[in-house]
Amino acid sequence: MKNFFLVCFAAISLILSGCGNNESIFGHNANYKRLQDLLDQKEYFRLKDQLNLLRTGMGNEEVLYFEAFLDNAFNRNNQTIQDVDSLLKNYGSELPDSLKINLFLLQADSHFKMFRYAASARSDSMVLDLGTHASDTTEISDTKNELLIRNALRFISPQETSIQDSTTIHWTKDLLGLIEIPVKCNGTNYGAIFDTRANISSISKTFATRLGLKILPVTYEEGSGITGIKFKTGLGVADSLFIGNILIRNAVFQVMPDSILEIGPAKFSLNIIIGFPIIEDLREIHLYRDGRMFIPLKASASENKNFALDGLDPVIMLKSDGDTLNFNLDLGAINTVLYDAYFEKFKLKILKEAVKKTADFGGAGGVKRKDVYVLPALHLALGDQVVAVDSVDVLTQKVFPKERFYGNLGQDFTSKFGEIIFNFDDMYIEGR
Repeated sequence: MKNFFLVCFAAISLILSGCGNNESIFGHNANYKRLQDLLDQKEYFRLKDQLNLLRTGMGNEEVLYFEAFLDNAFNRNNQTIQDVDSLLKNYGSELPDSLKINLFLLQADSHFKMFRYAASARSDSMVLDLGTHASDTTEISDTKNELLIRNALRFISPQETSIQDSTTIHWTKDLLGLIEIPVKCNGTNYGAIFDTRANISSISKTFATRLGLKILPVTYEEGSGITGIKFKTGLGVADSLFIGNILIRNAVFQVMPDSILEIGPAKFSLNIIIGFPIIEDLREIHLYRDGRMFIPLKASASENKNFALDGLDPVIMLKSDGDTLNFNLDLGAINTVLYDAYFEKFKLKILKEAVKKTADFGGAGGVKRKDVYVLPALHLALGDQVVAVDSVDVLTQKVFPKERFYGNLGQDFTSKFGEIIFNFDDMYIEGR
């Protein structure tokens, strides 16, 4: 099962070719172009290092532009909003519409992560107002879809997570091998899939009724990760639910037709899925191989800054094959899958060592067959620990047109560690 809910929230890729008639104040030096290339490739960690080296040779407005994207990637959302406001206030008359679109998309994403739905909708509306100058019609279409979601939520109170003390819960694996945690709603305990790449928590229509969710009057298009299958879904809000002794109020769920959350070949239903907005609000999570999950009262700092967010998708930086590579991290996937970027970078090695076959990839809405190469082992270094993931599928075509990362790491990677820590405050992932 791979990444079910890659909704269109990661719509912050650049649309630089559709500039207006005004001349840009950006891009008149080699440093800017070098940094822009890194941003286009979503190389957030390298961009951070290079910006620190090159900032003295650039204008203040150019530095602030890249800082806005880095603040967003490293979950500093208030600062992102301030960066964008400052750029638009001080340099707005000199910015081409294409760059304004980038900035409003970025600001919309940061507002959404902070549960400021009305503000996020306003930023999306600004994108659509400027959309006639955008060369990427898909980006505009995605933004229209996002606006449906954010407008539907504009009168919903922000999600609130109350952590009064550290808590330990016990997780199990369901029939598919997915991590399932206990969630209490209205005094009843339910099992819920724990999925770091579910951009919004999701629930079947039957269980939305059972849990008493408030159903919102909206329908929008959703996509199912690696299969690319599209379907219609809606929204609901849980007034309150508990994870251990942690209270989450105003939790937003995608309300999906029961049939979409049924995994056909396994005849198994995924009734409740806890996704990014709830997971991120827990701030720090310790996942133990022995079936414990620990959420501390206070998050801890670390010097190991290897964690970023691409919209609502977790990104981890790891060393592999003598290089530093960025991967999505997906606890809603059992197996790791390497993307076309990995195939292109290591093609000679793959053609020499891997075996070609056809594989089935399943997710919400159905199953698709794809041609892959099976790599005998993938070696990855998280900090000082090197682990080997066996029999990894390598795709030879892009799943998404703007795909930039090298793969999607599943539980076959995280299970190599007795303990793995996700920290959304100081933005690091550690394995022990």
